[in-house]
Amino acid sequence: MNAAEPVHRLFFALSPTDDLRAAIAPRLRDLQPPGKCRPQTPDQWHVTLEFLGPVPESRLAAVRASAAEVRAAPFDLVFDAIEYWRRPQVLCLVAREAPPALVGLVAQLRAGLVSRGFETERRPFRAHLTLARKVTRPGPLGPCEALHWPTTEFALVESVTDRSGSRYRPLDRWPLVADRPP
Repeated sequence: MNAAEPVHRLFFALSPTDDLRAAIAPRLRDLQPPGKCRPQTPDQWHVTLEFLGPVPESRLAAVRASAAEVRAAPFDLVFDAIEYWRRPQVLCLVAREAPPALVGLVAQLRAGLVSRGFETERRPFRAHLTLARKVTRPGPLGPCEALHWPTTEFALVESVTDRSGSRYRPLDRWPLVADRPP
């Protein structure tokens, strides 16, 4: 990598459509914990499929090629519990069961990335939506009313950090179509 080469902080994600974001906003605000914390804003809501971290610009084509190989059908992701993850101090809405199409999507992304020399997450995938960070008092945990998230695409997203915090900028999107031609 050239020292002057731009580097992008990247991840693959599922993002809600604008209509879904508007529909779930009141519900997600109600689930955010009381007290001091940093709630995720609607423009930050996403489900991370695979976090890549810093990627040199010269490797972006390889990242995109990994995504272009994925063959997965659309699916409905159901979030049905609230968990507090003590070590990162985050409150999450989780899907206790991942649809097979989602598990396959993540496995294909990871395999494509590994075949191109990228390091991937070794832990099993857990679908979650972060509600708030720096949580010290999480509030009620456990099962909750199911939130359905219809998923028809996934995206490559760049995380840009500035004085106002993190902003997520989609760089590319791929439709979920099981029989999509190569």
